[in-house]
Amino acid sequence: MQKTKRLSRRITLTFLLFGAALTLMFGFGLVIALKSIETNMLDDILYAELKEFQLQAESAQIPGFSHPRTTIIIYVTSRDETTKIPEHIRSLPQGIHDVTHDNQDYRVLVEHIGDTRYTVQFDDTSIHNRERDFIRLVWLCSIAALMLAFVIGWGLANYVISPIRRLAHQIKTFKNQPGESLDLSEFGDDEIGVLARQLQHYHEQLQHLLIREKEFASNVSHELRTPITNISLAAEVLATRADLSALEYARIQRIQRAVGEMSELIETFLILAQINNESVKYNDACEIGPVIRKVIEQQRVWLGNKPVEVVVEEKEPLKVSAPPGILSVLAANLIRNAFRYTEQGTITVSLESNQLTVRDTGRGIDMPTSDRIFKNDTKINSGDTNRVGLGLKIVQRICERYGWTASFESTKGQGSRFTVLFTS
Repeated sequence: MQKTKRLSRRITLTFLLFGAALTLMFGFGLVIALKSIETNMLDDILYAELKEFQLQAESAQIPGFSHPRTTIIIYVTSRDETTKIPEHIRSLPQGIHDVTHDNQDYRVLVEHIGDTRYTVQFDDTSIHNRERDFIRLVWLCSIAALMLAFVIGWGLANYVISPIRRLAHQIKTFKNQPGESLDLSEFGDDEIGVLARQLQHYHEQLQHLLIREKEFASNVSHELRTPITNISLAAEVLATRADLSALEYARIQRIQRAVGEMSELIETFLILAQINNESVKYNDACEIGPVIRKVIEQQRVWLGNKPVEVVVEEKEPLKVSAPPGILSVLAANLIRNAFRYTEQGTITVSLESNQLTVRDTGRGIDMPTSDRIFKNDTKINSGDTNRVGLGLKIVQRICERYGWTASFESTKGQGSRFTVLFTS
C-alpha cells in the first residue's frame, strides 16, 4: 500500500506541476500581451496628439501655445528655454518615457522639430490602476486553476491507481502455499488486467512447482531412505559375525560410515529442496565439537598416507541451533575439501563462540578461481577433473538457508582458509 500511495502522490504532483506551468505561461502571456498593446496604443495616441497639435498651431500661428486636456497636456517651448515646463519632465531627452510624479503615472513624448521642443504628457494613472487590477485577477485565476488542477489530479490519480492498489494488496497479503489460490479475475481488459492475468498464470505455475516439490520430497524420503536403511541393517548383521577378519570388519565399518553420510546428505538435500522455511526451525542447540571429530575420522580416507597433521582447536564450546545432520554435511564438505587438496603440512579446524574455521597448507586457489569458488563448476586447475565447487556450493546453500555467512581467503601455493559465521 505504501508504494502505491507514493505513486499516487507522484501522479498528483505531476498533474499539479503541469497545471502550474500551463497557468503561469498563460498568465504571463496575457500580462505581456496587455502591456505590449497598452504601450503601442499610448505611443500612437501621443504621436497623433502631437501631429494634430502641430496642424492646429500652424493654423492659429500662436507661438508658445499650450494645449491642455483632461489627460493630455502639450508643452511647446524653444529647445534652450525649458523653464516653463514642469520640473519632473524638464530634463527628459528626446523619445518616449514613463514618469511617476506625486503618485501619478505619466507617459511622456519629447520631440525636437527645428528649434522647437514639443513635450506631450499623457496621464495614464487610471490605465495602470486597471492594469494592476487585471494582474491581480490573473493571479487569482491562476491560484483557482492550480487548486482545480490539484483536485482533478488527485481524483484522477486515485482512480487510475485504484486497480493497482487492489492488485498490490492482494499479492502482498497472499501467502504462497500449496493449495492456496490467487483470484485476480476482477480486473478488466486494460494493461492492469493483462498484468493481473500474467501474475495469475505465474501463480498457477508456482503452485504446480510447490506441489511437485512436496511430492518430490515425499518420494525421495521413501525411495532413498528405504534402501539406505536396508544397507545399514545388512551391515550391522555382517558386523556381528564372529569369523570376520580385521580387513573385512574394517570394510564393513566403512560401509556403515558411508551409510551414515548418505543419510545425512539425503536429509540436507531434502531441507535445501524445500521452498518454505519451516524446516530451518530447530530449537535444540547442537554442540558442534563432537560432530567435527566424527567427520574428521570419516574423511581421513582422503588423506591416505600423506604427511598431513590434523589439529582441532576448540577455543570455546560452539553450539548451533541446527540438526546434527546439517552440521555434519557442512563440516564434511569443508574438511574433505582440505583433505583432498593438501599434500603435506597442517590442517587446522578451529571452533570459537560463533564460527567454524578450516585452514590448510594446500595448493591454494588463484584469483580467477576465487571469484567462482562457491559455484558448482569450479575446479582447482584445468587438469583436475574433480570439482571442488560442488561441495562448497552445498556449504553456501546451507548457510543461505540458515542465515549463516560463509567466506574464504586463499593464496596460490600457500593454502586456504574457510570460515562459517553462525550469525543467527
